[in-house]
Amino acid sequence: MANDTHGSSVLIVDDDPQNLRLMAAVLERGGLEPRPVTSGRLAIEAAVADPPDLILLDVTMPDMSGTDVCLWLKNDERLRSIPVIFISGLQGIEDKIEAFRVGAIDYISKPFQDQEMFARVKTHLELRRQQVELVSNAVDLKRQIADQVRVVTASQLATIFALAKLAEIRDDDTGLHVERVRTFSRMLAVQLRELRVHEEQLTTEYIDNVFQTAGLHDIGKVGIRDAILLKPGKLTADELVEMQKHAAIGADTLADVLKHYPGTPFLRMGEQVARSHHEKWNGSGYPAGLKGELIPLVGRIVALADVYDALSSKRCYHAARSHEDARQMILEGKGSHFDPDVVAAFCSLDSEFQRVQREMQNP
Repeated sequence: MANDTHGSSVLIVDDDPQNLRLMAAVLERGGLEPRPVTSGRLAIEAAVADPPDLILLDVTMPDMSGTDVCLWLKNDERLRSIPVIFISGLQGIEDKIEAFRVGAIDYISKPFQDQEMFARVKTHLELRRQQVELVSNAVDLKRQIADQVRVVTASQLATIFALAKLAEIRDDDTGLHVERVRTFSRMLAVQLRELRVHEEQLTTEYIDNVFQTAGLHDIGKVGIRDAILLKPGKLTADELVEMQKHAAIGADTLADVLKHYPGTPFLRMGEQVARSHHEKWNGSGYPAGLKGELIPLVGRIVALADVYDALSSKRCYHAARSHEDARQMILEGKGSHFDPDVVAAFCSLDSEFQRVQREMQNP
């Protein structure tokens, strides 16, 4: 027989010293390390102090039965995986069923044959070794997969961020607009969770995706003519219609990509951001005229972050407004342009928004 279990520790529990000596001798001859104890309480103390690889447990003992010991072990997270073999003079089928019910993996009847007892112990020790090895391999595999996912995700996010910057670079006045909108959006999402609004939806993963995708809101501007995108004056009605197409252009582009990579949550959210960040709470926005909570939450968050940054930054069509003026305009849009809950989160972060806007300026 393979010697993979050589030196394994076996805790032997029996109130009969003669049985203990006999079982210990059999295990020692087979290269195992027997640890005999004479009561259930001593068994628990020994297992807690130094968990064995396997436990041979008598059923009928004074003070604390083998069944009680097994139940105690199975309720301890550190010890529950240790294989327990009952060894008993009880022959009834009900006794054996009870042993398996409380968590034993095998049942040896007394009087036992030395070779049979040793063979069963070795078999279960080997199974235990393989189980531990499988768990260890699974943990390693999970770690490797997580590392690969992080590498791939980082690459995908870098590519998508580059696309967002490509759209932004056509309008030099916006500077760090993408970075600021991402930062503002994450701040709002975190604050909404702090305010216990949309708690179930605002998981850590969701908030991370909000940050990663908020910068995609204007990606569709790559499809808008410079004559309109960079026009310093007021747009005509026809020009305004064309400008508004950027929401659908960006969303449709991301939706096409999503067809090829359907298991990518941030792409799905990115499509929502691009399509819904110009929708308004009262239904007067574009491109679909969505109203209230029909607008995706991420769209409602990015809408406010985008407008605040647009108001407080210099653009080709207007000078930068003060933080106070931008704040007042957002408050006036509460319940009409903006989700009231998102406005409440913004008000809670008033000074933080001002600080970020001041620190993240054009280099």
